[in-house]
Amino acid sequence: MTPLNISMEQMIALHSFFAEAMAVSEAGLAEICGSETEIDVLEIRCSHLGDFAESGLRLSEDMTAAVIGRVEGAMPGSLNLVAEPEDALAWAQMVSCEDPLETYVALGSELLAGMTSALAEVLQSPTEFCDPRLVEEPELAMLVKTHAPSDTLVFSTRLRIEVRDELITAHAHLLVEPKYLSRLLSALSAASH
Repeated sequence: MTPLNISMEQMIALHSFFAEAMAVSEAGLAEICGSETEIDVLEIRCSHLGDFAESGLRLSEDMTAAVIGRVEGAMPGSLNLVAEPEDALAWAQMVSCEDPLETYVALGSELLAGMTSALAEVLQSPTEFCDPRLVEEPELAMLVKTHAPSDTLVFSTRLRIEVRDELITAHAHLLVEPKYLSRLLSALSAASH
């Protein structure tokens, strides 16, 4: 696999972008949760899917609870939010006493829709998050099941989500074809100038 040539400056721009994307998600999540929600991006990594097992940012090697769906539009791919099952359940139960699985999918969908909204804005082209569903399996297995080629880029972020003084740790993964890396970096560079 060809190593990724992403400079420190570009990684800072990507970190800023994902932090802004989480800020977009916070308003919708606050509405669902009925209280302020704060999301911090603690770390970001970018690797090829084929190298993810060795160099990817993984939450766990065990079973995880994830919301996964497709990204359609300017930068097609897939997007997911991964949490430990206990954290996913705790987050859902903070919000609703209804079906916790349904609530977790709604929360994850809102967070991921905020990310695609931020993508649409920076790329200045329509982009949307589609067909969210719950997946319960190890993180790596879930990414591999997308059937994406091994050179697919995986942008991973480690998130800290604070709701009602409770902290949830999660990861978000954006999978896109390598050809979109230069387009995203160019758009981020143009946006910062």
